[in-house]
Amino acid sequence: MQGLWLIVGLGVLVVALPELWARWRSAGRIRTVRDVPVNEVALVLGAGVRSDGKPSRILQGRLDIALELLRAERARRVIVSGSPHSRGYSEPVVMRDYLVAHGVAPEDVLLDESGVDTWSSARAAAGCFGLRSVTVVTTAFHLRRSIALFRRYGIDACGVGHDAAADGLRRVSARGARREVPATVKAFWLSR
Repeated sequence: MQGLWLIVGLGVLVVALPELWARWRSAGRIRTVRDVPVNEVALVLGAGVRSDGKPSRILQGRLDIALELLRAERARRVIVSGSPHSRGYSEPVVMRDYLVAHGVAPEDVLLDESGVDTWSSARAAAGCFGLRSVTVVTTAFHLRRSIALFRRYGIDACGVGHDAAADGLRRVSARGARREVPATVKAFWLSR
């Protein structure tokens, strides 16, 4: 029986510690467009491309947040980070095209095609782009882990999230929130 309690205790630790890490590292850093500090760069994390080459609804929500940040002069440029192979399209190119179609100057949008996951996006932001400060734009359920990973790479990160549930994407939001548990465990234990 003692062995069972030890296994249960270790299991709780394996899950609880990463969650505490994400909450601690993101505390006070989840903001709105109105109260986020002004930053040179907003970095939008990818979220899929539709089969017709348009951003998925959840990705469009993230891009619309980036547009709000630019219009409110809370960021000056945008890095779009995602997979170069999303349903046959480059996710960052699709993201750039959406932003440009909505009035963003092409030279103000930088592409990161190494962003196949949040960890890779954070690593590229620190290494390839040399960022020391960034506003991360993602979906609300994904913010804590994202900020924690960017901070792990020495980037002073805060974040603004798209509220997918309020935007009619309740199922996607619920599924994403459930996915955050194992993703946060992986980020804490494996992303070094």
